[in-house]
Amino acid sequence: MHINMKSKEFTCKKHLHFNKEEFVSPCRGRCKKCGLKKIHGYSNPDHVTNPFGYLFLIPELCIECSIENKLCAWCIYKKRL
Repeated sequence: MHINMKSKEFTCKKHLHFNKEEFVSPCRGRCKKCGLKKIHGYSNPDHVTNPFGYLFLIPELCIECSIENKLCAWCIYKKRL
């Protein structure tokens, strides 16, 4: 199974509508769990043309952290101290 498809297994009910989006940009976002800049930008159905470029959807967690921790990548993630 493709790793991106596997991560969609952990998408919560609130964010299921994001499962139809495809990643369209190279890694632009930083993972809130591991801190590495390895999150792809996903297509944005609500994108409005602007002079600054495309507004990508960026999840909170990278695919690997989502799968490893069985967490929804789109939910707001807060590190535990």
